[in-house]
Amino acid sequence: MERKISFANLQEVVKSAYELNKSEKGGTIDPRVASEAKAGSFGISVVLTDGRSVDKGDADALFALGKIARIPLAVVLKTQQAAAAKDGQGAHCGCGCDKGGACSCAGHEKKEKLPLGRCGIRAISAIVPQGDPEGKYGVISNMLVALANSEPAFSDKLYKLYQEEVASMDIVNAYKNSELKLADDVAQCIDMYTRLMSTELSARQLATAGATIAADGRNPYSGEYAFDGSIAADVVALLATRGKHFARHWLRKTGLPGIHSFAGAIIAILPGFGAIVAYSPELDDCGVSIKAAKAIEYIATQLQLNVFASARVTVE
Repeated sequence: MERKISFANLQEVVKSAYELNKSEKGGTIDPRVASEAKAGSFGISVVLTDGRSVDKGDADALFALGKIARIPLAVVLKTQQAAAAKDGQGAHCGCGCDKGGACSCAGHEKKEKLPLGRCGIRAISAIVPQGDPEGKYGVISNMLVALANSEPAFSDKLYKLYQEEVASMDIVNAYKNSELKLADDVAQCIDMYTRLMSTELSARQLATAGATIAADGRNPYSGEYAFDGSIAADVVALLATRGKHFARHWLRKTGLPGIHSFAGAIIAILPGFGAIVAYSPELDDCGVSIKAAKAIEYIATQLQLNVFASARVTVE
C-alpha cells in the first residue's frame, strides 16, 4: 500500500506544529548547557529522502549531541561488523568477544549501571582501528560529516565539564572495575565518547543525517552513499529499542524510532520518508524537550507517519 501526501500539506503541518508550541512555557535547561543555550529557542527541521526540506524557527541553532552521538557510532559499528562478517571474520563485540549483538558474556548479562552511557562507550571500544584513538575518532567524525553533509561544531566548555566529571567521579576506574570488558583502552574510549557528546549540530544538519539513514545511506544533498544501505534497518531498529523508557514510550506515542539529547533535541526517523528534528532547550522532569516532543508528536499524528503502518508514505 502507498499513501501520498502533498509537500504543501507537509509545510502546513510543520508550520502548525511550530505555532502551536512556540509559546509553551515551563521546563528547565540542563545546567551543562545553560550558559550556551538561548532560553526560548525553538526550531523544527524536516528533511525528506529526496532533499526537499521544511524549516521553522531556530532550525540553525546549535545543540550538543549528547546520546544522539550514538547514531554515527551505530552506523560505523554496523558497517564494520557487516564487513567483518562478509570476510568471514565474525562481528566483534565491545566486550572483546566475537559474538557481536548476540553476546551473552557477563558484561551483557548483568547490565550494571555505569556513568555516561555504557552502550556508547562499548560501541566506541569495538570500532577499529584499535589502539589508535585519533584514527578511530577520525573514522567516526568522517561518518558524521557524511551523514550530515557538513562539518559539526564543538563545545569546548561542555567537553571540559565532562572531563571534570570523569575525574571527580573516577569514571575510568568504575569501568575498569566493572563486569563490562571493553575491546580498547578504557580511558581513551571514555574521552572519545565525551568528545562526541560535546559535538554540536543544528536541527537542519541532524535532520539531514536522519534523512540519509532513511534513504538507505544515500545523502539527499551530496548524492553520495555514507554507508551501505543493507545496515540501515539495523540502525533504525537500534533507535527504536535503545534508551529504555524513552525509546519504548516514544515509539508507542509517535510510531517513529527516535532518540533525544539532554541539550533539547529529538530526532525521529521514518525509513523511505525522511527525518524530523525539533529542538528547544527547556526539558521536562524526564530530561526530554517539552516543545520538541510535542512538535514531533503533532507532525507524526497529523501526517500519520508510523513505522508500523501498512502504507508507505510518499510526498508529492
